[in-house]
Amino acid sequence: MLDYVRRSRLHLVTGGHDAAEETPCAHCARGRHVGANARRCAQVRAYAYSSPNLSLCERLFLNAFWDGAVRRSCPTWIAPNLMTALGLLAIAVAYALIWTLSPNLAFEAPRWTYAACAALAFAYQTADGMDGKQARRTKSGSPLGEVVDHACDALSMCIYPLIVMDIFGVGHRSRDARAICTTMMMTGRAMFVVDTVSSTFTGVLPVSEFLDSQEIQLICQTLMLCVAFSGSNAFLYAPVTVPFVGATTLGRAGAVFCITTGAISRVGTFVNTVLKANKKEAPPHWPAYRKPLSIAARCALVEAFHGLCLYKAKNFAYAHATSSILFGESEARIMSIRVSDPDFPVTNWLALFIMALTTVVPEGDAFVSGMLMGAALFMLLHRGSCLAAQITGCLGMHPNIFIIRPRDA
Repeated sequence: MLDYVRRSRLHLVTGGHDAAEETPCAHCARGRHVGANARRCAQVRAYAYSSPNLSLCERLFLNAFWDGAVRRSCPTWIAPNLMTALGLLAIAVAYALIWTLSPNLAFEAPRWTYAACAALAFAYQTADGMDGKQARRTKSGSPLGEVVDHACDALSMCIYPLIVMDIFGVGHRSRDARAICTTMMMTGRAMFVVDTVSSTFTGVLPVSEFLDSQEIQLICQTLMLCVAFSGSNAFLYAPVTVPFVGATTLGRAGAVFCITTGAISRVGTFVNTVLKANKKEAPPHWPAYRKPLSIAARCALVEAFHGLCLYKAKNFAYAHATSSILFGESEARIMSIRVSDPDFPVTNWLALFIMALTTVVPEGDAFVSGMLMGAALFMLLHRGSCLAAQITGCLGMHPNIFIIRPRDA
């Protein structure tokens, strides 16, 4: 009976993939490991990392800064995944600060909060830029490292817009404020999903040479520092005149410029990806029956559902945290197609059910909201641990992803 319950739970969580069942790996002579089979191990071993192009700020100073920081301050025993995790912890602290000190997202936190958020966000960006260089330096790169890095990027993608919404004093109590807040957050996530599908199909993360994620992060950090030292967000409402648009505010003009530039770049990249798929130019790692457009459409529907749930949720802070965690799990699923399991399902129906429950939790009920957030965190850790077991087992690596040394024979 207990075995039946366990397998039913795994079927709901993983869509039929019983990652608790050990099977011999046809490509690894070192023994048995969780969730392995010949098809998955062939996919893991076929993985080859392709470095993306450098964005504007990376070419100017960020790349040199990261190279120097790795050489001067990172011992060779520090695992790249550990650096990524520490960076995520930094941005998570900033997230907690904003919700604790400005729960209404109405620019009500003390001035030092925004300076701290800028420093923590830069710490995350630095760790995110250094981990890949540390992996190449220690020759410890693996498919798992790319998935961990991308999942952490997905979580940070949910945090940056929240801080910016607070700086603008948008709020989330009224219906109009909630609609604006949710729309801005879902727009950023939609562009991130397009990037993920494109990079999963082509094997290379699309990077705009002018304005990309690194530049957007620096703009957000500069914005945090400006409001920290000025003590007011009034400069965001300074009147400016934009050609072909007319009179508007500085903050609105900047936000529209960044969103428009990013959206055009992402849509163009995704169109090229779809055209390659239609011309039968799919890479060897991509299953012929899986179409990038179909995957992107399903992910878009999932994000639209998340946006609706956030709009309806009475405990917005908890609902946003739950949605962010599930977004990270969803991105890891998409990446799994390329680095681990070409047949892995991208839609997690249990995750959608958990998100739907956030809309019926009474306002102020922290216990039930916390339980739902804990369930989402369990799903993220479950997906990550299963993926880690598959990749480390196939490549004969140490099962602890935070250790750089071969697994003992």
